[in-house]
Amino acid sequence: MAIDSVGFDFLTSEWPDLVDIANADNYLREVALANDPPSKTLYDPERDGIRCRSLGVFEHWNNGTDKKYSGNLGKTHGIELFKVI
Repeated sequence: MAIDSVGFDFLTSEWPDLVDIANADNYLREVALANDPPSKTLYDPERDGIRCRSLGVFEHWNNGTDKKYSGNLGKTHGIELFKVI
Protein backbone atom coordinates (compact mmCIF):
# COMPACT_ATOMS: atom_id res chain seq x y z
CA MET A 1 0.00 0.00 0.00
CA ALA A 2 2.59 2.55 1.02
CA ILE A 3 4.72 1.93 -2.08
CA ASP A 4 1.66 2.35 -4.31
CA SER A 5 0.82 5.63 -2.54
CA VAL A 6 4.34 6.96 -3.06
CA GLY A 7 4.41 5.77 -6.68
CA PHE A 8 1.09 7.46 -7.31
CA ASP A 9 2.42 10.75 -5.92
CA PHE A 10 5.50 10.61 -8.15
CA LEU A 11 3.38 9.88 -11.23
CA THR A 12 0.93 12.69 -10.56
CA SER A 13 3.76 15.07 -9.75
CA GLU A 14 5.44 14.36 -13.09
CA TRP A 15 2.25 14.20 -15.16
CA PRO A 16 -0.46 16.24 -13.39
CA ASP A 17 -2.69 16.31 -16.47
CA LEU A 18 -3.09 12.53 -16.81
CA VAL A 19 -6.55 11.57 -17.99
CA ASP A 20 -8.91 10.47 -15.18
CA ILE A 21 -6.26 11.00 -12.51
CA ALA A 22 -8.71 12.59 -10.06
CA ASN A 23 -10.16 9.23 -9.00
CA ALA A 24 -7.28 6.93 -9.90
CA ASP A 25 -6.28 6.51 -6.24
CA ASN A 26 -9.70 5.28 -5.11
CA TYR A 27 -8.46 1.68 -4.96
CA LEU A 28 -5.69 2.74 -2.55
CA ARG A 29 -8.18 4.38 -0.23
CA GLU A 30 -10.47 1.35 -0.49
CA VAL A 31 -7.86 -1.22 0.59
CA ALA A 32 -6.36 0.99 3.26
CA LEU A 33 -9.84 1.17 4.79
CA ALA A 34 -10.83 -2.41 3.89
CA ASN A 35 -12.44 -2.90 7.32
CA ASP A 36 -14.76 0.06 6.65
CA PRO A 37 -14.28 1.06 2.99
CA PRO A 38 -15.81 4.15 1.37
CA SER A 39 -17.72 1.89 -1.05
CA LYS A 40 -19.28 -0.03 1.87
CA THR A 41 -18.21 -3.28 0.16
CA LEU A 42 -17.80 -6.24 2.50
CA TYR A 43 -14.31 -7.65 1.94
CA ASP A 44 -14.21 -11.18 3.35
CA PRO A 45 -11.57 -13.13 1.39
CA GLU A 46 -11.78 -16.21 3.65
CA ARG A 47 -15.58 -16.19 3.52
CA ASP A 48 -15.72 -16.70 7.25
CA GLY A 49 -17.88 -13.69 8.11
CA ILE A 50 -14.91 -11.64 9.35
CA ARG A 51 -14.13 -8.40 7.52
CA CYS A 52 -10.70 -7.96 6.01
CA ARG A 53 -8.53 -5.54 7.95
CA SER A 54 -6.64 -2.63 6.45
CA LEU A 55 -4.05 -3.74 3.93
CA GLY A 56 -1.70 -0.86 4.71
CA VAL A 57 -1.10 2.85 4.84
CA PHE A 58 -2.46 5.26 2.26
CA GLU A 59 -1.66 8.96 2.20
CA HIS A 60 -0.38 11.65 -0.14
CA TRP A 61 2.67 13.79 0.46
CA ASN A 62 2.36 17.44 1.42
CA ASN A 63 3.54 18.69 -2.00
CA GLY A 64 5.69 17.68 -4.95
CA THR A 65 8.60 19.85 -3.86
CA ASP A 66 9.06 18.85 -0.21
CA LYS A 67 7.67 15.29 -0.63
CA LYS A 68 6.90 14.87 3.06
CA TYR A 69 4.56 12.25 4.46
CA SER A 70 3.27 11.99 8.01
CA GLY A 71 6.41 10.07 9.09
CA ASN A 72 8.58 12.90 7.77
CA LEU A 73 6.44 15.40 9.66
CA GLY A 74 7.01 13.79 13.06
CA LYS A 75 3.92 11.57 13.31
CA THR A 76 4.39 8.11 14.82
CA HIS A 77 2.32 6.30 12.18
CA GLY A 78 2.31 6.64 8.42
CA ILE A 79 4.70 6.75 5.53
CA GLU A 80 8.22 8.08 5.89
CA LEU A 81 10.07 8.81 2.66
CA PHE A 82 13.86 8.61 2.73
CA LYS A 83 15.92 10.53 0.20
CA VAL A 84 18.59 8.41 -1.49
CA ILE A 85 21.59 10.32 -2.71
